[in-house]
Amino acid sequence: MQATLSDDFKLSGVEVDLDSAERLRIAGLRLIEQAGQSLEVNLTGLKRANSVTVALLLSWYRHAVLHEKSILFTGLSQELRNIIEFSGLTQVLLPPKK
Repeated sequence: MQATLSDDFKLSGVEVDLDSAERLRIAGLRLIEQAGQSLEVNLTGLKRANSVTVALLLSWYRHAVLHEKSILFTGLSQELRNIIEFSGLTQVLLPPKK
């Protein structure tokens, strides 16, 4: 099952793959443009993580910054956190620790 993105910015499904990444990227860019000054992307429904997922999140992050909006990624699996940390993107993509 390919990943899907809901109108309230919930990413769910088995995983983001190369076949679905561009569709999800475009849908996310539209949601970012329509959102208020801050938005939250909920990733609790995503079953597996990979580098394509990280690239997708980075694309959304850059678009949000370009439009002077803040974006917070929540519900990240440990697998996704590990890939983000390994990629050196902790300060960009991971929510701040409380």
